Amino acid sequence: MGQPLVDLQTLDLSRHVVSDAMLRELLPHAHEFQMLDGICHYDAEKGIAVGYKEFGADPWWARGHVPGRPIMPGVLMIEGAAQIATFLVKQKSDWAKHRMIGLAGLDDVRIRGQVVPPAKVYFVSGNCNVSGRRLAKMAAQVFANGQMIMEMTVMGVML
Repeated sequence: MGQPLVDLQTLDLSRHVVSDAMLRELLPHAHEFQMLDGICHYDAEKGIAVGYKEFGADPWWARGHVPGRPIMPGVLMIEGAAQIATFLVKQKSDWAKHRMIGLAGLDDVRIRGQVVPPAKVYFVSGNCNVSGRRLAKMAAQVFANGQMIMEMTVMGVML
């Protein structure tokens, strides 16, 4: 990979393109594990989705990771990437929208920077490839402050 799936600077990221009710129906994650505040871009033709999470100056994870120098844990970036990938596969496949999609694996994970609060983090997914009736692979990337922070291939399985 290495190249952004989409140039975020060319998109209008100021609006929600999916209602919060629909997003919560597709992604039932709640409380600390609701990693998407909204979907701000979805291009059905190109198969690209962009969601975001806004973290204030003192998010719940900052107190312990790392005291005095808080950085967003990589596992939370992966969770956000998995959630935008789940949104995308539920749009691009005929999988049941109400079914849970679990994380089946990750390939080619690269961490290229850090997310330091406060931050608005963008999660991007594309190149959805559904294999059979239960497995999907999607490219996913994480951006903050105009930089790609993490990239990976996410595998999801319909549970």
